[in-house]
Amino acid sequence: MLTDQQALRYSSNLLIGSIGESGQQRLLDSQVLIIGLGGLGTPASQYLASSGVGQLTLMDHDKVSLSNLQRQMLYSGLDVGLPKVTQAAQRLADINPDVDITTLSQAASEDTLREHIGTCDIVLDCTDNRDTRYLINRYCYWFNKPLISGAARGFNGQVVALHPGHDHGCYQCLYPTEVKEPLDCSNAGIAAPVVGIIGAMQSLLAIQYLTQHELPWGLLQSFDGLGHQWHVAELPKSATCPICGGENANNR
Repeated sequence: MLTDQQALRYSSNLLIGSIGESGQQRLLDSQVLIIGLGGLGTPASQYLASSGVGQLTLMDHDKVSLSNLQRQMLYSGLDVGLPKVTQAAQRLADINPDVDITTLSQAASEDTLREHIGTCDIVLDCTDNRDTRYLINRYCYWFNKPLISGAARGFNGQVVALHPGHDHGCYQCLYPTEVKEPLDCSNAGIAAPVVGIIGAMQSLLAIQYLTQHELPWGLLQSFDGLGHQWHVAELPKSATCPICGGENANNR
């Protein structure tokens, strides 16, 4: 049962009929793992904290740099040189001191993912490294955990909700290992509002899932920031994918 303070803090959520008190209690009882506290992870974490997700686990090995401040709105110039997860945790605690925040100032490796994905309700992939994304995708399928994957570059972004229990493709189906991208955020640049939009979408999808709303599983939603349009495409399962398709899929 919500306290009087919680009822006041989350009153806007409670007024939504399809959330209400039971949905808010589900948020308070949930644990979300956010991997990457950069341009995507910072807006996503703010909305999840303010909405009352009870436990947030923040994973990022990086430190705040001056170039981050153009788009990573949790940080200030005073944070440069300090670990992202500790600084993000401080700001999120200011937003909502009731949220239990765990900080993991370490890279998303096989060991760290194996240890932490199994204990959460949903994973947000807010990283910008494809090898790391492959690992996250693999262990989400291994532990049967839903995954909200976001990416952005230039004026474009994309987000996709993946669930191992549904009949659609996974991240490795979307980007097979033999397909290489010549550009990423570090050398192609990014318009700051685009990561805000995609990160907010990731948090919205997570909130929908945690409050028992249906999600557009396996639909790749691509955002054209110059044309101000969304495009949606189905993500089919590859029969030869080693993670979600074929006879060796999910081989541990």
